[in-house]
Amino acid sequence: MNELEKNQKLFHKVIRRSADLIAIALVLVSFVFALRGFFIPSHMMLIIIVFLALTGIVLTIYKNYLRGPRGDVEPAEPAEHRPIEHIKSMLFLEIPIEFIAMGYFVLIGLLYTIFLLTGAVVPQLDLAAILLSGLIAFLLLFKWIMSLGITMKYNWRMFTFFIITLCITTALLILRPDAISTGMLQEAFRYTFTAHLLGLVLGLGGAIIMDLMIFHFLGNFSISNREAVIMHLVSQMIILGLAILIVSGFALMYTDLDSYLSNPRFLMKMTAVGVVTINGIVLNLYVAPKMELISLRKEDRNKNQTLVTVSFIVGAVSAVSWFSVFFLATIHVLESFTYFTMLLIYIILLMSAVGGGLFTKWNFERKAVEESE
Repeated sequence: MNELEKNQKLFHKVIRRSADLIAIALVLVSFVFALRGFFIPSHMMLIIIVFLALTGIVLTIYKNYLRGPRGDVEPAEPAEHRPIEHIKSMLFLEIPIEFIAMGYFVLIGLLYTIFLLTGAVVPQLDLAAILLSGLIAFLLLFKWIMSLGITMKYNWRMFTFFIITLCITTALLILRPDAISTGMLQEAFRYTFTAHLLGLVLGLGGAIIMDLMIFHFLGNFSISNREAVIMHLVSQMIILGLAILIVSGFALMYTDLDSYLSNPRFLMKMTAVGVVTINGIVLNLYVAPKMELISLRKEDRNKNQTLVTVSFIVGAVSAVSWFSVFFLATIHVLESFTYFTMLLIYIILLMSAVGGGLFTKWNFERKAVEESE
């Protein structure tokens, strides 16, 4: 790299950081005005929402189309990447997360520009926009934490997108409080419940697929880079299911908050969702980026034992917890049990699953030794 290229790279870096800081400052100023929404006309709140969306669009266009390609990145086929490369490339299910964010900003910008120009108020669309904003904020926060936790690099652009989305969500809640009223949430119940079931299907299906792939890929007692990438993609599908489950779950809960909070089945379901969330954090921050290092071969027995053990435990906990969430969401007769009774059964199931996972690990290791002799 010659001196001119170095200077150009430094110039672009300074511009990017300056743009990020200016965008955050503008967003925070808009956010302050949004918090004062009860004291300013609704059309000003609409202008703030459109401005925030346009800010996100401009930042995305600048990064992906105006900045130009970076000369220090070597192209590679996604299938040949290690999971850590997928995290660095900020892909979510093979889609750049910034494209997902831009699609969201464009949608919000167009929708509320139309509302601003026509003066229309459609509570159903406002509710959909609020739920979508919550989902996008969840995914942006997930990718930002992944980038920070794995690569140890602070992704300013992703953090800026997250802040903008959070501010849009807050502004929408202030502008359209009726969109999340009990009556509106009850009216939209069948739609949010359908989304809730979709989250369950993605999460439970992903957990089952993940466990089946582990058994299949460990047939030769190790996991290749390509297999690790596939499993990393499945773990992202599980995260998407969890995000939809949580966002739609809040919408369902607020249709009758007191009733849900006094329901032992619901409380047990929330406990299982909490375990799924913690388990997902461990899976994506610790296991998935190192999955290609998992090996049960005799010569690798003393390498990465903690990683191998945690992988089997995470798989077992994931399957049991997602099945628990599914049954707790669909079998109403479980309401006849107390919370502590269901919790005790759940703990026993978790311990049994962990024991089964460790036994499976031992069995694979035994077979690996036998085949090597």
